[in-house]
Amino acid sequence: MKNKLTIREIGLAVSFAVLGFIFYTRTFLQMLNGLDAIEGLAVYYIVIWTSIFVLSRLDLVIFGVKIKSIQQTLGLLLITFSFFVVVDWSSPYVQWATTGHFTGASGIFYQDEDGFMWSVWSWIIPATSSAAIWVDRVLAFSVSPAILAIFGGILTSKKPRLG
Repeated sequence: MKNKLTIREIGLAVSFAVLGFIFYTRTFLQMLNGLDAIEGLAVYYIVIWTSIFVLSRLDLVIFGVKIKSIQQTLGLLLITFSFFVVVDWSSPYVQWATTGHFTGASGIFYQDEDGFMWSVWSWIIPATSSAAIWVDRVLAFSVSPAILAIFGGILTSKKPRLG
């Protein structure tokens, strides 16, 4: 099976980058932090449903791919991982954005996709200044999901070529 990267996969990656950038702004996270559990869950599922709906209307979500190989399974896993990096909101960055410090939350809270991405980038670039925190945020929640979605798109596709 050969792989191809189409405008659809590139669009998916760009969409993840934009969503990650928006959903991890301090303003958005502080708004979420002010909601109760029911309101927060409602926003979470509105975001998920709207994202899936819009992406499917733009023909960016790979719903019609019949999984025939481990390679395609890995590709869809990377796309799913990228999506949850963008919409999970349970990382040390969220703790910092909503409280002003990295301490206070259970480590279990961070054991998911966005917690993992934040941990990787803040290990590489320690979050010791506002500039470093901003760089880590963009790398963890915009750049990384976009790159992973591109790789996922390549792995789920059939022929190698751009376009």
